Amino acid sequence: VLKLAQDILTLLKPVLLSLLLGFVASHTTDAPQPMSYGYFYACCMLVLQNIQTIVLHQSLQINTDTGLQIRSSLTTAIYKKAMKLSNETRQDYTIGNISTLYSVDVDRIGGVSDYAHILWSGPLQISMVVYMLYNTLGWSVFAGVAIMVISVPLNGHISKRLYKIQAEQMKNKDKRTTMISEALAGVKVIKLYAWERSFIGRIQHVRESLELASLSKYGRMVALTTVSMTTVPFLVSFTTFLIYAMFDGVSHGPLTAQLIFVSLALFNLLRFPLTTIPTFISAFVNAKVAMGRIHKLLMSEELDLESVTRLESVRRSNREPSAQENAGDDNDVAVQVSGGSFRWSSKDSVTLDGIDFSATSAEHLAIVGRVGSGKS
Repeated sequence: VLKLAQDILTLLKPVLLSLLLGFVASHTTDAPQPMSYGYFYACCMLVLQNIQTIVLHQSLQINTDTGLQIRSSLTTAIYKKAMKLSNETRQDYTIGNISTLYSVDVDRIGGVSDYAHILWSGPLQISMVVYMLYNTLGWSVFAGVAIMVISVPLNGHISKRLYKIQAEQMKNKDKRTTMISEALAGVKVIKLYAWERSFIGRIQHVRESLELASLSKYGRMVALTTVSMTTVPFLVSFTTFLIYAMFDGVSHGPLTAQLIFVSLALFNLLRFPLTTIPTFISAFVNAKVAMGRIHKLLMSEELDLESVTRLESVRRSNREPSAQENAGDDNDVAVQVSGGSFRWSSKDSVTLDGIDFSATSAEHLAIVGRVGSGKS
């Protein structure tokens, strides 16, 4: 509602500007308008601008709050899911992958709320401005509309390319983050065997040859988008004035100051949706890639929580423990496994079967076995 009100107030400014310029032009004729008209138009423009600013910032505040709620909700969902991932799923999601999800992907999804209303507000503004331009310049405005229609497929092609490059870039980023996390986790072994140069070379290869190459492609496509956003509004206004001056110039009179300034004001209003819609498309593409990655994590396999029963520990109770409990009573069981069967993943065969085990508080135990026998 606030965005719609802000758009309506924005469209009223060229109308008031036309009335003000008409008032100024009337003083060059024999029938000037009263001075009170000029003061009234100027005061209306001032009040309109203040109201529009208040409504706009209230709308932006709501969009920002919505984005923060989306970010916090997704971050919480990713954290809870990461705590319940099965052993098989953890092979596909390292700490680096998960940290990228809640530090980069979540931010891109939350950022879409800043541009969400342009999905309906942009076409509404374009249609209303084109209608007002038609009433101002006549049929010559359709030359500018034709340029806008031609620019739509170009923006669509750029968006598809951005989607592919963004997906490739995120894969390379995950690969680099995983390699850095593995190097930091095993830094003692790396220093012991003097493998620093080898690991640095592998990480630099992913960063320079893969990730920076994807960023370079992405930057070129963003530059092309910027050129399109800057050039299209200028071509629309230039072509419209050229067609009107060469082939019309009669239906709405010559190109006077009132006609030119009002038309330029309308073209400036047309510039915002034309420049913001490609930005929204780019942000939506990034959010779509991020949503797919987060959806894949949230739908991955979890641990079977029903296989473990968590009871309140005696040591967690509010009462003071007795001397017998402090000494490690046999009845004070901390962990107990009854008839347990364990496997590394759902696709592997059972590694351990028929396990009965219990451990009491303050008891020191050692699990001894061959590598791969199931100690973990």
